[in-house]
Amino acid sequence: MNDELLMHAGIGIAEEIGAKAIVSFTHPCTCQSKVPLIWVQDLKLDILKDLTMYEIVSVCDHHMLDAAVQIYLTREFKEGTVVAVFQYAILIFDLEKARNFVDLRSYEDIVEKDVMYAVLKLAMEIAIEGREGRKIGTAFIIGDAREIAAHSHQAILNPYEGHDAALRDIKNRENWESVKEFAQLDGIFIVDKSGTIAAAGTYLDVNARDVNLPGGLGGRHRATAAVTAVIPAVGVTVSESGGLVRVFRDGACTITIRSDIRISG
Repeated sequence: MNDELLMHAGIGIAEEIGAKAIVSFTHPCTCQSKVPLIWVQDLKLDILKDLTMYEIVSVCDHHMLDAAVQIYLTREFKEGTVVAVFQYAILIFDLEKARNFVDLRSYEDIVEKDVMYAVLKLAMEIAIEGREGRKIGTAFIIGDAREIAAHSHQAILNPYEGHDAALRDIKNRENWESVKEFAQLDGIFIVDKSGTIAAAGTYLDVNARDVNLPGGLGGRHRATAAVTAVIPAVGVTVSESGGLVRVFRDGACTITIRSDIRISG
């Protein structure tokens, strides 16, 4: 079906039900809409033409959930409905599913919700943007900074040592540029429960032998999982190879977020 016809149909549905946005997985067009348009870029969906309608809806729903998680983290759309327009289907999607998928309440016994939210948003930006034209990987360990430090050592001089707490607050977006710069260093970031960055360029001293993770995950992921198994901490990793953001606690991966779905608009 013609992409523009699908978009007009999606716009009509969105305006009728009062949707918060229209998320389009089709080629961008110059459609006029009273409802905000969000375009998903560079996602190849040619495989859908070989599937049954049930399989198409299932795949579309999965892609929409990935996009909705990004919308939730970057646009702070936490509730309401969006209309998703694909080449082969139009879906009405409840944004509550994205908020439940990234349920930050399940980490509040260790880290404040707004700190967790900020770290995830920052990690997604690092995964999407990379640095100086190349992908980079890093990790954030959030918890009692002294306890984390007892299970780690500095690989380099700590670039955050001695700086004012306001300049180390990860909740302040103005501080993210320096974090992105230091993310190119080996090692991880230590972030305390209130969101103050205690250190960068840190190596974890933990035994990851007993950590049970899927194949293909490297030493950074295993060390992150291992440290969350021995102390109350939350780990957030950015994969250099796949651009995936993962959350760890109690030695296990609890959330995986794709960054290859790029949204604009």
